[in-house]
Amino acid sequence: MQVLAGNDSDPAALRAQLAEKDALLRQAALGEALRRGQGELLEMIAKGAPLKDTLTRLMLLIESQTAGVYCSVLLLDEDGVHIHPGAGPSLPQSYMDALDGYPIGPTAGSCGTAMYRKEAVVVTDILTDPLWAPYKQLLAPHGFRACWSTPIFLNQDVVLGSFAMYHRAVHSPGPDDLKLIGVATHIAGIAIERTRREDELRRHRHHLEELVAERTAELRLAKERAEVGNAALSKANEELAAALHRLSITQAELVRKDKLAALGSLVAGIAHELNTPIGNCLTVASTLADQTRSLAERYAQGIRRSELDRYVGEAGDASALLVRNLQRAADLVASFKQVAVDQTSSQRRTFSLREFAEEVVCTLRPSLRKSEVTLTTEIADGLAMDSFPGPLGQAVANLVGNSFIHGYDGKGPGTIRIAARKAEDGMIELRVEDDGAGIPAANLDRIFDPFFTTRLGAGSSGLGLHITHNIVTGALGGRIHVESAPGAGARFILLLPATAPGLPERRE
Repeated sequence: MQVLAGNDSDPAALRAQLAEKDALLRQAALGEALRRGQGELLEMIAKGAPLKDTLTRLMLLIESQTAGVYCSVLLLDEDGVHIHPGAGPSLPQSYMDALDGYPIGPTAGSCGTAMYRKEAVVVTDILTDPLWAPYKQLLAPHGFRACWSTPIFLNQDVVLGSFAMYHRAVHSPGPDDLKLIGVATHIAGIAIERTRREDELRRHRHHLEELVAERTAELRLAKERAEVGNAALSKANEELAAALHRLSITQAELVRKDKLAALGSLVAGIAHELNTPIGNCLTVASTLADQTRSLAERYAQGIRRSELDRYVGEAGDASALLVRNLQRAADLVASFKQVAVDQTSSQRRTFSLREFAEEVVCTLRPSLRKSEVTLTTEIADGLAMDSFPGPLGQAVANLVGNSFIHGYDGKGPGTIRIAARKAEDGMIELRVEDDGAGIPAANLDRIFDPFFTTRLGAGSSGLGLHITHNIVTGALGGRIHVESAPGAGARFILLLPATAPGLPERRE
């Protein structure tokens, strides 16, 4: 136990010593309470306690450290002008409410001036200080005489609010008061800054949620539009597929009609070519029959040797004429038969290109007979192909027909020439050329397109050259291109392999 020094018989000295000891103990207890309170406040801030609760707890802690003091915190709005109550648990609520919305300024009481100046403002007597002149009526009912205010900083330039100590008597701050002001402004600054950061994060999060919702709505709308577009595209594709199917049917029908027309032309050619030799045979045979009947009648009455000799001579000439014309008809029938078989089948065989061309020309000449167009061939002997003569014949016939119709307008005069020669790498170059009107440059890239024709409505389907292109590049395995200029005729060049691709299906 500590023994009090001094005169034990002096009661006054003893009371003084006891008072001093009590003051030291009270000061130690207050210091411990302050330290404990600071720790609890920092824990509240760390746990995210509401700012008003934290500031209220802080004000009560500071008030508990000294008698007769009333503390408050005012918050400065983010606009940097207007103030709002933060906490003032011991101040009249009507007074705190009255401060809400006041602007800071050079004569705005202790708190408003401190925030405006960004420095501490100590008013020891409110009734005489000009800083409080505009607010005397506001403070008069509450009896406060002194007010010290210190700004609370985020940094040296940004003010968050102010901490104030009120007294009901004229009073100046002492060292202990300044220490408590430092503690209060430090902790209040931490709490206000954390709250502002959380509010800012909350606003950012809310803004981010709005952006996400907006983007989600945009994506949903875009998805709906895409689904509508896909539905429309699917419908359009279905319509296009149906149109393509109808187009294929139409094209197949036109090809069939084109083949029937070619067959009709072939039949007409056969009839025309066979008419002459068969007509000659019929004339000779009927003449010979008449002479034979006349001879039989004279034979019954008696016939001279000279008449018999004349009949024998004429019969011999008639027989020779019959044989020649019948042989000519037989040759024509054989030729037409071969062309007809080739055109109605896609069988593969080895054939002489010259003989093939002459057979094709033989079928085409009747259709040119009434015009002034001449059809010639220029193909050397020994040029053979292992290919498909039917499709090749159709392609050549289409090219000759195209030259006749478009190059000469079906009249002439002019010459269409079919020529062939050996090319490199086992290829054969077959040309169908004319000296007709030629092809405009704008049409050269389109002439092989289906249904392209310059004689729309004049009986032309626009499929002849398209079919020819498909035949050459498909079954025959070759290439085709055209060279032409207006007024300079047209030259279709077919580059064909001497041995066509694909499995052989020979017919000798």
